[in-house]
Amino acid sequence: MKVGSEVRASLVVQEIAIGSLQPNHWNPNRVPPDLYAKLRTYLEREGFVEPLVVRPKGDRFEILGGFHRWKIAGELGYTTVPCVVVDLDDRRAKILSINLNELKGQSVPSLLAELIHDLSRETTLDDLASQLPWDAAQLADFQELLKIPDGLLERLEEDAARMERERPRVLSFVLSPEQEQIVEEAVAKALGDVVATSRGAALTKMASTYLGRDS
Repeated sequence: MKVGSEVRASLVVQEIAIGSLQPNHWNPNRVPPDLYAKLRTYLEREGFVEPLVVRPKGDRFEILGGFHRWKIAGELGYTTVPCVVVDLDDRRAKILSINLNELKGQSVPSLLAELIHDLSRETTLDDLASQLPWDAAQLADFQELLKIPDGLLERLEEDAARMERERPRVLSFVLSPEQEQIVEEAVAKALGDVVATSRGAALTKMASTYLGRDS
C-alpha cells in the first residue's frame, strides 16, 4: 500500500480546543481586511464546513491550513474547532501548507456567471456580496457575461490562458558567496551586450549560449 493511502485512511476529523492550536511561523498567505470580514460573516452564518489541518507540536498543535478561520473562531467565541491531524516533518509540513493555499483551480468565467445568476434568483447581490469574495457591482458584472456574444467569451478565456502561460516566473537559487560572485560577474558581462537589457535577459543569454541556441 502506498504511503499516501495509509495517511489518507488514518485521517479523522476531531474537535480540538482553540487554545491548543498555534499558527506556524512560515505561512505566506495573507487575507486583506475586506475578505477577512466576508470570511467572518460566512463562518457566522454557516459554521465550520471544512476542518483545519494541523500537526502535533510539543504539547500543542500547529496549524498548517486554516489559520484565518482559527483566528475568526476565537473572535466568535468558539471553544473548539474541527481539525484533521497529520504527522509530518518540517519539510513535508511546509510543502503541504503551500499546497493548501496554492494548488487550487481557477473558475471559468462563464460557468461562474451562471452560478452567480442562479444564486441571485434566491437572494440579493448585496447579500451574496457579504459572503463571496466580490462586491455587488462585481457580481453584477459577472452576470453581464451571460450577455456576451457567442464565441467572445471563449476567446477571452483563451487570452487569459495564454497570459498565464506567458507570465513572468520568479526563480530562486541558493549559492555560496564564491558561486554568487561568479554568477554576478557572468551576468554583468552578459549585460554588456546590447541584447541583454535585464538580469533575466542576461541569464537567458548565458543559458542559451551554453545550450548552443540563439537567445
